[in-house]
Amino acid sequence: MKIIFLTAGRGRRLNYFSKKKHKSLLQLNKQDTILGKLVEQFQSFGCKKKNIYFITGYKTKQIRTYFGRKYNYFFYKNFIKTNNLHTLIYASKLISSNNTIISFSDIVIETKAIKKFYKKKSKNISILVDNSSVRNGTMKVQIDQKNKLKKIGKIKKKISDGNYIGIIKIPKEKIKIFKAFLCNSQNKNRNSYFTEVLNDMIKKNNEKIDIIRVGNSKWVEIDNVCDYKKTLNNVSSFY
Repeated sequence: MKIIFLTAGRGRRLNYFSKKKHKSLLQLNKQDTILGKLVEQFQSFGCKKKNIYFITGYKTKQIRTYFGRKYNYFFYKNFIKTNNLHTLIYASKLISSNNTIISFSDIVIETKAIKKFYKKKSKNISILVDNSSVRNGTMKVQIDQKNKLKKIGKIKKKISDGNYIGIIKIPKEKIKIFKAFLCNSQNKNRNSYFTEVLNDMIKKNNEKIDIIRVGNSKWVEIDNVCDYKKTLNNVSSFY
């Protein structure tokens, strides 16, 4: 299994917290940072350092220094100008023939949810979703009656079925078609998210994308100062 972490962004909504330190390296407690904990969780289920990749941009030196030489790094020079769709297009060669997980780097989540996602086997692309409630300020999903993805993105809360938690798994059988749709998205708006590729695959190729539900596991995507402060106040609940 290969894991690609998207760490190029600046995290501007975290204001003063991310001016001197990369957003993903903010401390959760004395031992762990946001991304450090997430990497540790994946490694606990067998993912080796040599199979972990960081797509860097903002404060890339901090990421490289924190994790060290045994991991892999890919620098995206236009991180200021674009969102993660174009980041991933630029780094598409990292998506090769192996089963691949692509993950946001600002997620704090219970280990049991990571385990469920990592261990789940499917020949379809799959995404991690919380359908227990629909939260504000997150990427939302619509789910069909067969537990497949209908749509993902900026969907109105009242017609949404849940929240995308920022982790996607692409099995080796789907790598070729995912990369084809990804690389054919070069003309999309520079602020686009790579998840738009999934909508294209569903619409144009009738692709079946599995929903893996987080269940009762706690999680948070740390987008702003409020998210971070709330997480710090409740960090023990994630352990």
